[in-house]
Parts: sequence; C-alpha cells; structure tokens
Amino acid sequence: MSQFQDLLNALIKAKLPEINSAISGAIKSQGLDPMRSVASGSDKIGSIDLGICTASATASYALQNLTGLSSFHVNSLIITSATTTEDGTGMHGTVALDANLKSNVGIHVGGKFRAGCGFLKPSVGIGGQITMSSISIKAGGDFEASIGEKICLTEVDITNPGLNYGNINVDIDGLGIFNSLLHPLENFILGLVKGQVISLMESSITPPINSALKGFLPQCTSL
Repeated sequence: MSQFQDLLNALIKAKLPEINSAISGAIKSQGLDPMRSVASGSDKIGSIDLGICTASATASYALQNLTGLSSFHVNSLIITSATTTEDGTGMHGTVALDANLKSNVGIHVGGKFRAGCGFLKPSVGIGGQITMSSISIKAGGDFEASIGEKICLTEVDITNPGLNYGNINVDIDGLGIFNSLLHPLENFILGLVKGQVISLMESSITPPINSALKGFLPQCTSL
C-alpha cells in the first residue's frame, strides 16, 4: 500500500504548479479577489463630551474590497493515510494541505461615526486600511483513487482550512471631533478581523480550492 501512496504523492507533487494556477484562477472567477463585501454593521464604540451632554458614539462600518486571496499557494498536498478496498480496485484515505498567501491581504475600511444630543448631532466619515501579513493555511481532507493498469487519483476534497497570520495592522484616518475614540475603533476593527473576517476567509477559499481540484482530476500514473 505504501507503494501506491508514494506514487500518488509523487503525482500530486509533480502537478502542484498546475494545481496552484487552477486555484488562483478559481478564486478570481468566483469573485473573491477582490472580495467586494467583507463585513458591515454598527456598534457603540464609546462616548464623547459634546458640552451640553456626554453622548454615545456609534460607528457604522463597512469593510470592503479584500485583496490578496488569489495569491494562495499550495506548498504541499500529501496523502497521510490510505486504505485499499477489499477487491483491490480502489483506495481512499486522508490528505493534508499546507499553503500560504504570497501577498498580503488588504481590506478597505469605510463608514461613519455619529453621536448626538439635543440639536448637536456631529458625524464624521471613517476611512482606513487593514493589512494582514504572513498568512498560512493548513487543512485536512479526503481522497479517492482507482487501481487498475494504472493508479488514478479521482477525487480530493479539502475541508476545514485553518488560517494563521503573522501580523494584522489596522490604520484608521483621523476622526476629527471623535479622535479620542480612534484607538477604541481600531481595536474594535481588529477584533472583527480576528474573528468574523478570518472565518469568512477560511470558508470562502474552500469552494474554489475544491472546484479547482475537481477540474484537475482524474490524474493517473503507471504502476
């Protein structure tokens, strides 16, 4: 069995340049680079002294135009365990994927800060940029293969990718009258990225990876 496993792993390794090109193309064709809408909503970030009162300040935010996902690069896709069917005509088992993004991820921050009491209702626009660097991805999955005159990899299904990052930088422009809330707003956006946005990225890249692999298979090699 290890001979079959070694043959399939050698086949996958030889095809990685084509696999990477297919995944990058699938990410772009599925509208994920740029990803127009990333996260939006409104939250109370703090309070501001308006002279006649201390008012709650609400940020309506929109994270948009996420770029960089198409730089997805598979470093290795390896069969980690394999079982031959009882009749000897097939194999199935598990795979492990190790990948990274060769480019940083950039996300535009937009929106508006508002507060108010009485006749005072100041507002100011929010603008800025998020940069995520040194992103790596690990995932598991399953495979199927057929065994005959040749051994053919017929299916690979990647599941549950986990994303890690080296650094996340949130840079928001000055907020004028709301400038005292600049740091709390940046921390709030940072929390969004570490939770909701990373989860979105993990779930978003799974379909193009699998659709690219499906279009690439089957692949066969001589026994």
